[in-house]
Amino acid sequence: MNLEALSVILVRPKFHENLGSVARAMKNMGLGRLVIVDGCSPLHRNAYKLSSGAEEILERAEEFPTLEEAVGDLGCVVGMTSRGGGGREPLLEPASLMKRLVPLSHATSIGLVFGSEKDGLTNEELFLCHFDVRIPSSEDFPSLNLAQAVMVIAYEAFKASGPVTVPASGVASADHLEKMFRQMEETLLKIEFLNRDNPKPMMKALRRLLARSSMDEREVQILRGIWSKIDWTLRSNQPRKVK
Repeated sequence: MNLEALSVILVRPKFHENLGSVARAMKNMGLGRLVIVDGCSPLHRNAYKLSSGAEEILERAEEFPTLEEAVGDLGCVVGMTSRGGGGREPLLEPASLMKRLVPLSHATSIGLVFGSEKDGLTNEELFLCHFDVRIPSSEDFPSLNLAQAVMVIAYEAFKASGPVTVPASGVASADHLEKMFRQMEETLLKIEFLNRDNPKPMMKALRRLLARSSMDEREVQILRGIWSKIDWTLRSNQPRKVK
């Protein structure tokens, strides 16, 4: 695992103390890039109190208003959730996730996305993720503290760190993938492949299917060319209006 490729992304964190504890966990496990989406300030004194030597991670933290903007330049996005069902399947466990991320980490940047302490990630936010991950825990009390969840994932990444024998090829950015997915959805709606009243379940499955292939920029452009050709054909076959 190339640890330098990993970013920890916190969505709507509410407590400064958790930011400090997350920064400490990251430094313990060799991670350096912290991203905060629409959350409390990483420079608050209470965050510093719990960072215990990881203050530089807080000081370098990047802030974005939305998750989509935060992951735009990344090649792979991983969402953490404690809930299954409702379009959140299949859920990977941390060790299984790392087997997929090791080759990718030598070819592209990866975001590890954690939701707010109270509500976690929304379905819309998980829709932007290529993999969903659940940390196994007691059914009687499954919800982990934010910093604990980061530590579990960071520890698995640290264990998997080291050289890889066959690097993966360059992977398309999340921003380019998202544009391709939006174009694909518009085209599939036009040909009535998707249910216009509820297109998300099928789109979720298609997103996951294509994301698992770790497409490069050329492959994304090929698919965009296919959707454009279908759109052109549909327009060409429409009856012309008589003036």
